[in-house]
Amino acid sequence: MSHLLKGSVLKHLTRLTLPSIGGMFAIMVFNLTDTWFVSRLGTDELAAMGFTFAVVMIVGSLAIGFSSGAASIITRALGAGNKTLAARTVSDGITLTIAGTLIVSVVGLLTMTPLFSLLGAEGHILNLVKDYMAIWYIGAVAAIMPPVSDGCLRAAGDVKRPMIVMCVAAIMNIILDPILIFGWGPFPSMGMQGAALATIIARIVAMTASLSFLHFKHQLIDWTRPHITELLRSWKEIIRLGIPAALTQALNPIAQGVYIRLAAGAGGVQAVAAMATGTRIEAFLLLIAISYGIALVPFVGHNYGAEAHHRVQETCRISNRLSFIYSGIILLILLPTARPLSSLFSHDPEVIRMSSAYLIIATLGMTGLLTSMWTSQMLNVIGKPRPVMAINLCRVFLFIIPLSLFGSHLFGFYGLVGGITTGNLLSGTNAYFIARRQLR
Repeated sequence: MSHLLKGSVLKHLTRLTLPSIGGMFAIMVFNLTDTWFVSRLGTDELAAMGFTFAVVMIVGSLAIGFSSGAASIITRALGAGNKTLAARTVSDGITLTIAGTLIVSVVGLLTMTPLFSLLGAEGHILNLVKDYMAIWYIGAVAAIMPPVSDGCLRAAGDVKRPMIVMCVAAIMNIILDPILIFGWGPFPSMGMQGAALATIIARIVAMTASLSFLHFKHQLIDWTRPHITELLRSWKEIIRLGIPAALTQALNPIAQGVYIRLAAGAGGVQAVAAMATGTRIEAFLLLIAISYGIALVPFVGHNYGAEAHHRVQETCRISNRLSFIYSGIILLILLPTARPLSSLFSHDPEVIRMSSAYLIIATLGMTGLLTSMWTSQMLNVIGKPRPVMAINLCRVFLFIIPLSLFGSHLFGFYGLVGGITTGNLLSGTNAYFIARRQLR
């Protein structure tokens, strides 16, 4: 019987959240390392790196989808004591990730020039983008696999080993980047190709480690060859449950693109810089909240699979209260620190003022954002993807985008931020009532 079925709900959630904070921080460091070292090469290289982000994020949404879909099945199966189904799903999730990534790699390699030209890259910058993405596509299986295998580990209730894996990968990336980019010691200077190669090597190590933990520690890889009908049925269920998570991952850059476009119209370059600064600081402040959302997956899944529905409902109540507490704490932190934090990213007084205002106003709607995010996690893990789709599509297209458009039209930059805040609050209210119906 899973150890998550007994004892204090709050203590379990705390214990599962703490290691995830370290893992999320390692991922953040990993992602920033390439950008920082590439920025030492020059403006063209940094611009080329910027063109790769959108494609890498969209391809990364596949990993989020495969991971979430597989984790939903695995964690409920383990809660119900069905380790055979859990192991079969881990194996099918791995093969689905490999198959899907290989298709993406081939298509990506064949379409690099037209795709990135469409995005606006040209001349020397386009060549730099192709240098990076050619290696990234070749090693894409290693780049995409760790989030999936780590997600399977967390579904089994193991949150410490994914943290260790990501910390090791981040450290390796920090070590390899300057060696391969600038050509330290016997290694030649590889520039953009070196940045991509460092990422892939670090990810290969992470992939090998997490798959080894799944096999040797948890015995959760089924090496028997399934019947093709069973395999396709399993893939279909993983994809069905993974679509909402992948869609949410893809919607975030779309929404941020709309914010930036509206900010440019409302306040010009300074407003764009303020929005970029504010969202960067906000992402760091949400680190613990995202880690808590990761912790919800194994706990809710195991208890739902064991039909301990009262513990799932208690988790929902704790999460709703925590969304208010978390937002309140962040607001108290930002009231005296919003300006100093913003000044770390800009010396322009107007950018600092607007960024500080963004942080304060946006935090007023954080309760709704967290409620939407955590409710989506809980509903997806218990196998209810349609309500999750409704929550996230309504949040972006029904609430945030229309209200931010309306607000920016009436009150400029501050109306834009107010629209985002109001949209998040309405989305959280919508998520709360959907959860009440679905978890009854």
